[in-house]
Amino acid sequence: MPDDIKESIDDILGNEVIKERLEDFFKALKNYKNIKDQLKNARLSPSLTVLLYGPPGTGKTSLTRAFSKQYQIPLCVVESDRLVSPLLGDTIKNIRNAVELSAEIAKQNDAFILFFDEIDAIGSERSNIHEVGEIKRAVISFLQVIDRVTYEGIPLAIFGATNHQGQLDSAIWRRFMFHLKFDFPDYKLRKLIIESFVTRIKDAKIGVDNSILKRLDEEFEFFNSLALDLKKKLGRDVSEFNENVFLKEIQKKSKDGLLKLTIGYSGSDIERGTNVALFKSISAELLTYEIFYNSLKLVGGTAIHVGTQDTLSGEKIEDDKRRNAKNGRSLPPEI
Repeated sequence: MPDDIKESIDDILGNEVIKERLEDFFKALKNYKNIKDQLKNARLSPSLTVLLYGPPGTGKTSLTRAFSKQYQIPLCVVESDRLVSPLLGDTIKNIRNAVELSAEIAKQNDAFILFFDEIDAIGSERSNIHEVGEIKRAVISFLQVIDRVTYEGIPLAIFGATNHQGQLDSAIWRRFMFHLKFDFPDYKLRKLIIESFVTRIKDAKIGVDNSILKRLDEEFEFFNSLALDLKKKLGRDVSEFNENVFLKEIQKKSKDGLLKLTIGYSGSDIERGTNVALFKSISAELLTYEIFYNSLKLVGGTAIHVGTQDTLSGEKIEDDKRRNAKNGRSLPPEI
């Protein structure tokens, strides 16, 4: 229920464009009961579907929960892999049961959100030779229930989240109205995230060495100067994730620091590192720069853990585009 959700929209930094899209969506969902008959009379049946994709820990589930709380709309998060059964027909039955129950709740409450986490577990590409028949049938069943919910004008919003967008069936892509891409935070956003966690530690009345924020500011200014120099040379803005030249300049010219260390870290990675540092600082009675740096280094970044470090240079992105083009598929446009 909305009142049980801890996250707020303000707690989740960054993703401003995505927040704008979700703001529009949730406003429409909240008002759907008032315009449903008008849409039906005009033979309009918009699909209340949103696909969120990108690396783990970048805020897909948390941001959806936060909007659910903001707009007081109940939400159910389904771990999609738990719907998959080795017994013939059970996967399809589980999917249909989840959607049908959610549809009934949506009718009673005027709005409901069904969130499929790791939706690739039930929506894998049907042409994949490694997929068994049960998964192929599950994809078809999932497409059918989405179409039925849309056709009947049920105020049920279906969200899907995946870290493996390249594995999703192309028909699943098409059924979702919004495609929202989540990325690793850039150095500007990482600075804000780090500052916010340091502020929380201060609020907990735990000592914080002033050198942390001072050195963070100095490193940020150096990153900015590199970005501005490259912008003048190339005639466009540069990013750590889309411009290999910027990443190389950082690795070559910048000293070791929090921003350099956390390239390829998600917000969740930084939070985990902060929590490790918190326990160390409690015993030391002071959070020092070294404790914070070593704690973040200890937890590591998602890009390394999930084997997607190449995304930082854009290589994996290009590989995905080439592979999907070869298979006659394309990723949805980014917002």
